[in-house]
Amino acid sequence: MLTNTKRRNETPGQPEAAYLNADDPPSKRKILQTALRLFALYGLDAVTVRQIAGEAGYTNPALFKFFPTKDALALYLFECCYLELFEALKVGVGDSTTFDEGLEAVFRVFFSQLERDLDAFLFVQDHLRQMWPKVPVQTRKKSILGLIQQVLRRGMDEGVVRGANPDLLVAAITGTLQQFARLLYFGEFKGKPSDWRQELNIIIKRIVAPQRVRSRRSS
Repeated sequence: MLTNTKRRNETPGQPEAAYLNADDPPSKRKILQTALRLFALYGLDAVTVRQIAGEAGYTNPALFKFFPTKDALALYLFECCYLELFEALKVGVGDSTTFDEGLEAVFRVFFSQLERDLDAFLFVQDHLRQMWPKVPVQTRKKSILGLIQQVLRRGMDEGVVRGANPDLLVAAITGTLQQFARLLYFGEFKGKPSDWRQELNIIIKRIVAPQRVRSRRSS
């Protein structure tokens, strides 16, 4: 069994996660928080209803009072967590006017999510293939990859991003960020996520805009 794993960060002053509603009873809130933690740690298929209810301090009927099945609970969490990330990224990218501002928005949203709720980020990323076909069509129209492509297209228009397939660049960006989050979760990176932000920013820019990085170093 894996040990020394990170847990959801509770930072004073930050809004609650999207999957928690103010009018939810304490039992539902606890079940949701416990389920998300277990899904992120062990994977959806390895976690049982009994395990969720037990670790939350309740019985199976308490869980079924709010969700008819474990899959329904997982789908609710997945959609809430995904949409929270999408909406934050949409605002950040939409407010930017240049490639640099757009890429910085991607980093700002990404690191904010890791600081707030590492479990939620990893649950979405690790279960995307499994859960994506089950979410409503309206949700599937909201593409995080499409927002990152929008940033890269802006860079291509500016002549900053060139010489590479944009789809491959999107894969490189998302893959790097996802793997960083996993290693952070399992304690391979010490300290807060923000401690690594500047270095990771440079690495990503070397991938998508190497000419920009070299020109800044030479100036």
